[in-house]
Amino acid sequence: MDLQDKSKEFLDLYAVSNPIAGARAKVPLLEVEDSSERTVLCESLVVTEYIAERYGVGTLDPPGAGDRAKTRLFTELCSSSFSYWPILRTEGEELEKAINSFKEGLVGVDAFLNRVGKGGPFLLGNRFSIAECISAPFIQRACTILPAFTGVEQRVDVLVICDELGLNRLKEYIEAILVRPSVVSSGVPKDDMVKSTTKMLERFASMGAKK
Repeated sequence: MDLQDKSKEFLDLYAVSNPIAGARAKVPLLEVEDSSERTVLCESLVVTEYIAERYGVGTLDPPGAGDRAKTRLFTELCSSSFSYWPILRTEGEELEKAINSFKEGLVGVDAFLNRVGKGGPFLLGNRFSIAECISAPFIQRACTILPAFTGVEQRVDVLVICDELGLNRLKEYIEAILVRPSVVSSGVPKDDMVKSTTKMLERFASMGAKK
């Protein structure tokens, strides 16, 4: 879906998933229709949990209540740590602050994996869980977009930061996710990521100019 040119079909379907007036239509949007029910859902975590519960019982969603709580806590505390937009939208001293904040977030994820995780490579050891399903798209984008759009003032590379700060557990986690076959096959191609990000930055710049 081109979020800069949303179709009426998409907008109407989003309104079914989120009936709150004025809600901004965004992805993901999931529609499941079978003989027993029609389900229309939005929001990444809700969509992922629905798919895991309905189609991935015993695989994505760990059976133990403690492990399920760990995956949800990881998602709640760590997913936003891979957000790269503050870095792309600032410069000068503000850029330095944004990069430092990004690094602090990565340090926090590494600490979580070391203290709460079960060893490598994933949060729950060898089990690829719903935690990785949620974090994988953010990690893919951060590892692709940041090196592609930084470098004039300071190049930002997630894996290089891991080496510089000694975030060995996090690096192991990221590398295992990036080569996971399901992640690779469902990921957005690099050129498409760059094109989409360029359009978003142009839109932000246009909005700033109008102000």
